[in-house]
Amino acid sequence: MAGSWLIAIAIAIVVSGEALAQYGVRPGGEALARLATPGTRAVALFFVASDCPISDRTFPEMKRLREEFSGRGVAFWFVYPNTGESLQSMKQHLSAFGAGSEAVLDQAGALVALAHARVTPEAAVLVRNGAAWRSVYTGRIDNRYVRLGVERPQATEHSVEQVVREVLEQRPVQKAVGNPVGCAIVNPKAPALDTEDAKQ
Repeated sequence: MAGSWLIAIAIAIVVSGEALAQYGVRPGGEALARLATPGTRAVALFFVASDCPISDRTFPEMKRLREEFSGRGVAFWFVYPNTGESLQSMKQHLSAFGAGSEAVLDQAGALVALAHARVTPEAAVLVRNGAAWRSVYTGRIDNRYVRLGVERPQATEHSVEQVVREVLEQRPVQKAVGNPVGCAIVNPKAPALDTEDAKQ
């Protein structure tokens, strides 16, 4: 009897795929074990920070994308990747921008490592790879920022929107031209930055 019970648990873990995965901590203090429910077609991660002005100024675009695609099989998460971030600072930041509670504190760097994110703001788009997730895109959200200190009045290219549409339409994902511009992620799991991506 006990053996059958253990087998059932093992099957449940394999089927769910993410049952044992720990991606970080939700605003309420609970661990995030799953990025999406079955049937979700893609996951979009927005790497943000409570002390990054470029991240702050990009929030309206991130929220717009969530509103446009969340009803079409795409799950969205605001990821706070810096080791110095806290639950309190994350919750205050989310509240200030009316961003809701779909957020995760990633101090251990699980999502940073999965996406190879380097700066805030930066985005990653994930698709299912068997029982796990793989990144098909990590890069800038749009081209509003040319480099640190130089920005366009408004973006002329919307990279994440393009990638999400390509995934939903089952077309090849095009890589963005240009690096994301913002504040360096302070987490041991973050890749090294190019010189132009250095934190302000």
